[in-house]
Amino acid sequence: MNANHMQVYPCGYSRDAALIRHLMQTDPWMLLIDTRYTPRSQMPAWNEAALRATYGARYRWAGKYLGNQNHARGGPISLRDAETGIGGLIRYLREGYPLILLCGCREYSQCHVSMIVSLLQAVLSSVQVILPETLPQPESVQCISVRQPWTWILTHPEIVQTCGMPPKAVENRDWSTRYRGLLYLHAGSQVDETLFHPDGQLDHAFWQWRFGEPGTRLAERMPQTKEAYSRKAIVGKAELVDVVEESDSPWFLGRYGLILNQAQPFGPILNYPGARKLFAVPQTVIEQREDKTA
Repeated sequence: MNANHMQVYPCGYSRDAALIRHLMQTDPWMLLIDTRYTPRSQMPAWNEAALRATYGARYRWAGKYLGNQNHARGGPISLRDAETGIGGLIRYLREGYPLILLCGCREYSQCHVSMIVSLLQAVLSSVQVILPETLPQPESVQCISVRQPWTWILTHPEIVQTCGMPPKAVENRDWSTRYRGLLYLHAGSQVDETLFHPDGQLDHAFWQWRFGEPGTRLAERMPQTKEAYSRKAIVGKAELVDVVEESDSPWFLGRYGLILNQAQPFGPILNYPGARKLFAVPQTVIEQREDKTA
């Protein structure tokens, strides 16, 4: 534990997501102090339950004391119980834990975390405040979350092909992107419920109806239950080479088709929270996984 430096990193996940994950990954003593009044987000990876699942005891919700009571009304910043909350931060710092002070805001100067930092500095002048813009941004890779069983189909092109079908080289979205290059494939937390029976068994009838006899063969080769599919994990990678609005591929449904080349699985899978659209994953996370499997 680093007991010589009392450091706080005020971060907003809407801007600093990759940096937050990088800091938590590289420093095992770092604590993630969630200062939001209510720890909920439209981005699932930043909800309280997801953060607790990812970081365990290193995640602490402090919104009970440090949350802004006027966050929803737009009034002046008013912390719930600043004295107790600041006291808790000082205790962690004196025990040697560096702290990420988490909110969702992009602009530090307009965020209630700036008030928390000012109050903390007034009591503990030796604290070192490290703003995200003063740090080198971690190298990251791009990732996309796909519901199962579509992720499995994307990452098993050789099985799809042996069933008499072209590999699924297109991922349908209602949005486009200018990004081109390496794209990691993430299995989302939810499955496509329309492709399973209520008892959780794979619905073979859909594949026969959609693709005929090749679809029947494919359904027989696929994992047969919801539980058999990996979820909330990075399970493969591909090259994103184009985005189209028209395609002859039987897998294309529109509005946009992300064209993927050389899709492949890797294992063991890497448990990791997903996010909407393309999202950044620190390169160090991928490298540490690959080091363990080398």
